[in-house]
Amino acid sequence: MSTDILFEPIQIGNVELKNRIAMSPMNMGYTGPMGFASEQTNAWYATRARGGFGLIITECIVANPYPWRGSDSLNPLLCDAQDKYRHISQVADVVHSYKGAKIFAQLSPGWGRQGHPQPGHKSIASGAPSAVPMEMDFRHITKGWLRQATRLGFGGIVNNFGGLEAIQNMSDEEYDKLRPYIRDFMEKNGGELYHVAYGETPRELTIREIEQIEDFMVEQAIALYGLGFDGIELHTPHGYLLHQFLSPRSNLREDMYGGNTENRCRIVTNIIERIRKKVGPDKALGVRISGNEYMNDGLDHEEACKVVKLLSEAGANFINVSQGSYEAFGKGFAPDGENEFTQWAPGFKKASGGLPIITPDFITPEVAAEAIASGKTDIISLGRQSIADPYWPAKVKAGRTQDIVKCCRCQQCYMNLFEGKWARCTVNPTAGFEKYYPELWQEDGLMDQRAKRFMEKRAELPQI
Repeated sequence: MSTDILFEPIQIGNVELKNRIAMSPMNMGYTGPMGFASEQTNAWYATRARGGFGLIITECIVANPYPWRGSDSLNPLLCDAQDKYRHISQVADVVHSYKGAKIFAQLSPGWGRQGHPQPGHKSIASGAPSAVPMEMDFRHITKGWLRQATRLGFGGIVNNFGGLEAIQNMSDEEYDKLRPYIRDFMEKNGGELYHVAYGETPRELTIREIEQIEDFMVEQAIALYGLGFDGIELHTPHGYLLHQFLSPRSNLREDMYGGNTENRCRIVTNIIERIRKKVGPDKALGVRISGNEYMNDGLDHEEACKVVKLLSEAGANFINVSQGSYEAFGKGFAPDGENEFTQWAPGFKKASGGLPIITPDFITPEVAAEAIASGKTDIISLGRQSIADPYWPAKVKAGRTQDIVKCCRCQQCYMNLFEGKWARCTVNPTAGFEKYYPELWQEDGLMDQRAKRFMEKRAELPQI
């Protein structure tokens, strides 16, 4: 199948993308101390921009005025004070220096019940819609995650209970017998991973605190537009704080922010409507949302489509597809194969009234092209595959698909984050070390061209 459709331009609001290939938002942990963008942050995004991605969506940038935003173990970029602005603005400048690449900032108020207090603030519980703790359901484990679990010593438990397939197909009653063994082993051997799998009971947010989060999110979104970002994506998937408001599993409130779908959506629709009032109708402003939470009593696809309709009516002009949550960690947002997320795209397309839809989870160019050609989605995005090969778009366009380094879905990049390690890639040894290899990102950038011209002019000057 021809892959030419991947390189057709597309419009999102007032932003024209040069192709239909986006880099998915991923927290890699490469941020500098205290949430500042680092040299590695810039080199990381620059390498992918040089590789031909038409749109780069940043990792989730946390904007929350409170220290109970949740776990800082993933070391995210922060947009919580003006001292961060200069550093974040350089990220946008760097991406814009490459052949028309665009960059959207993914903005998030943080972890909620999926986190624990910031170091130094242990007495302050994370804030969430309701005081509902989270617990990973290990029936969602996949082959890739099992590989990492085995590396860390968990393989014996899996074997003792019949292997991967047996655990995946356990009933609630059967799984209840396995749960204490997993928890005991994790508590003794899991380290930081234990806190990822078992969240502390959060404190229920007051209405005033929710309003302050809305204020802060709107303020920082406006700031990011001013700092040069082409669009904003609100981070509402994967069981994080905004998702927790949307989900009937984690939102048990009985006030204006709980109950029916519209009330549970209120925090997100309020943020969208208030941003729109400040920036007008044309700026790129969208939402990423899980097509299905994959948990009992969670956000299913039917209700997720109702949410998408409400978000679109509030002023969102693109939707980014995802699935799952920390509780459904394996099959959820990091499955073994490819093209699984596309199942949710048509429903979101219809619910949104035909807005551009971004869909991740691709490895093979022909599969990605078919997803667009079929009308199911409009833009494909690469997450783990962009770690494995930052030049995927350029190789596809040049007809060099045989040279693509394919993601093996081993989940090492994910597990390294939860271990508190520098995220590495099994098939790409340069991932995470881009700042040490300027040849990966330096050539062809506008900044580099300007520097060359400057040096050439400088060479013409007489020596003094």
